Amino acid sequence: MTARDDRVLPITRVLAAVVVVILILAAWILYLHPDDTARRFAWTIKPRMTALWMGAGYGSAIYFYARMLGVRRWHRVAAGFIPTTIFTWLLLGATFLHWGKFHHGHLNFMLWLWIYLVTPILVPAVWLANRRTDPGTLEARDTRVPRRVRAAMVAAGIGLCAISAWMYLFPAAAMARWPWTLTPLTARTIASFIAVPGVTWLTMAADGRWSACRIPVQTTALSIVLMAIGVARAWGDLDTGNAFTWIFVGGLGATLVGLALLAAAMQRLSAANQARAQAAVPA
Repeated sequence: MTARDDRVLPITRVLAAVVVVILILAAWILYLHPDDTARRFAWTIKPRMTALWMGAGYGSAIYFYARMLGVRRWHRVAAGFIPTTIFTWLLLGATFLHWGKFHHGHLNFMLWLWIYLVTPILVPAVWLANRRTDPGTLEARDTRVPRRVRAAMVAAGIGLCAISAWMYLFPAAAMARWPWTLTPLTARTIASFIAVPGVTWLTMAADGRWSACRIPVQTTALSIVLMAIGVARAWGDLDTGNAFTWIFVGGLGATLVGLALLAAAMQRLSAANQARAQAAVPA
């Protein structure tokens, strides 16, 4: 029987180390060399904004999985596994749906294919193994996320998952409305990335412990910062006459402000709860 000591299993750390290497390679290609995907990546990505979007997602994930290498409590990083699983399933599906768009016979494509054949099985398997160590209790300086905040998380998660599903199932409709030019493959790829924060919000709301939300919230904030920088770098790719462009840009800014306010509020709540607990202890 597995002890509920909240430890991170060795297999989880091994997985994290391998994933970090893969993510660094992907982010280096897509975020630093977005105009060179024809030579460096599994398929040619145009315009560069799509490559920058993907690079921002992979880049922020480096932070999450790097934290997994040193974190001592499993539940602090558990919320990232189900979103990663959904992400890998969607990208594997997109790969087969658009098989002809890839650079077959190239090493970059073979790496892509094997990564997305293995991770859809390995990531949920590791999650199932490690989740048994979670006691489900609060840490010493922890607190529960207020119910109204969790309700907002659920609403945000459902909204993002709905957008992801719409783009994945109806890529032509997404192509007609998206702020920059998409293809059916890139529409489904972006949908896969959008599913990650959507499922993450739902996972965090289901858990409810702020200690389980802190690292995912930091990761999401980092991804938004990287996306905003990507927008600035590829502003010419965006259709400024499209209302969705301004909704997209405004949404990035509003989400970042919201995350900062959430982190500050939860920090104050944790401190207040700790102070009350200390005051209740007899002298």
